[in-house]
Amino acid sequence: MNHEPPAHIPGVPDGRVYVLRIWEERSTGSVGWRASVRESTHGERSYFASIDECLEYLYTEFLRR
Repeated sequence: MNHEPPAHIPGVPDGRVYVLRIWEERSTGSVGWRASVRESTHGERSYFASIDECLEYLYTEFLRR
């Protein structure tokens, strides 16, 4: 059985896949959220010191294409 979706489904626009990781990081009594984003499962991973930085990056990516 083939579980791969068709390369293109008529009437559905092409899209992109991002792998988003978010974790809590504790250091010297403070807590911060960190994130990483990778386009597809084989793309280069980008790391962010805050959720806001990550969202700004994704927003810029979506506008760029």
